[in-house]
Amino acid sequence: MSETYQPVVPDKASGMAIASLVLGILGFCCCGIFGGIPALIIGYIENGKISRGASSPKGKAFCIAGMILGAIAIVLGCLQIVWIIFFGGMNVLRGMGHSHF
Repeated sequence: MSETYQPVVPDKASGMAIASLVLGILGFCCCGIFGGIPALIIGYIENGKISRGASSPKGKAFCIAGMILGAIAIVLGCLQIVWIIFFGGMNVLRGMGHSHF
């Protein structure tokens, strides 16, 4: 008879789930899209591993929180870039109209 062995999954949150959360927090607080994009990607990968049973379900809340914070960081980072481009560009155009030689 052949016995199948299931891989032993540690009963704690994985490093990827914690990394997703940390990157999400950093992206939300200070790094913007540079922390948000990796948080979203790592959280998505880890969530897939948890769904397949390859990783501990204890990290599910961490990776979901990391994905949410990462998505918020991406949106806020894009809004910040648009804000800088729009209002920075408007200041340049405004300065061109009032140039004094």
